[in-house]
Amino acid sequence: MTKSIAIIGLGVLGSAIAKFLLENGFQVYGFDISKKALANFNNNEKFYACSSVDEIFHKESNILSCLPSAGSLYEVMQAIPKGDQSEKNKRLLIELSTLPVDSKEKAREIAQKKNVRIIDSPLSGNRVVALQGKLSAYLSGDREDVQRAKPFLEAFCQKVTEVGNFGNGSKMKLIGNILNLVHNSVTAEVMVLGMKVGLEPELIHKAISGTFSSSAVFEGRGKLMVDNEYAVEGMNFSTPIKDSEFITKLAKDNFVPLPIYQVALQYYLSAMAQGYQDLDAAAVCAVIEKNANLNRK
Repeated sequence: MTKSIAIIGLGVLGSAIAKFLLENGFQVYGFDISKKALANFNNNEKFYACSSVDEIFHKESNILSCLPSAGSLYEVMQAIPKGDQSEKNKRLLIELSTLPVDSKEKAREIAQKKNVRIIDSPLSGNRVVALQGKLSAYLSGDREDVQRAKPFLEAFCQKVTEVGNFGNGSKMKLIGNILNLVHNSVTAEVMVLGMKVGLEPELIHKAISGTFSSSAVFEGRGKLMVDNEYAVEGMNFSTPIKDSEFITKLAKDNFVPLPIYQVALQYYLSAMAQGYQDLDAAAVCAVIEKNANLNRK
């Protein structure tokens, strides 16, 4: 029997998830407000393009949503057809977007009124790892819903961690993003200082990788910095800058200072100002090279 799932939102990440699932035996029902996003799957016989959120919910009972904003999520929630009481336990929305916790809570309230189950399960990773089925998921919600959703997440994630009550997934995702941005910025500082004092970038990366001082970001994005090549399918600057608003609010609401994160964020803003917005965030290295008056030979 063919496995099936639906995806609402076929942007950078959603389309990569859909592609991976299609390559691994799934029938995928997809919807996006962009006809171009849907057209990318025209030649795949296992992909069914839906014309609306309503159609998605009539075609499939297990639905992923991967959306760029709270506004987009609310629009989707309002468009869900209301089911009767008999459908309450049949339809499950697996919400993957990185958004504020209160946005997820509002979506949950709407879902309950429409007799739709919902879990909060943001993802860690970018398009490159999504195409490889190596994303990570922070899974949160009611126990029964979590157990139902987990096999679907495991189909395209290498790590799925249950993190408790609904909303904890978003909290975990946002604090994890702090580490990602700080590690990336510090990796760039290390590379630039090393090059400025005469060390070859390849040697810096080789010597530090695998040591106690290293990190997954250093080993991954550090390689892009070594190659000085940032026009790759990864994570550009716009997404972490969008997420920074959610992180800053979460910290402010809970009276937690984040000075290291806020300083590291300035490199990302500088990168946007210098025209690097469409490049992978590893290009923060180029920003710091300019600041340090370093010209690679």
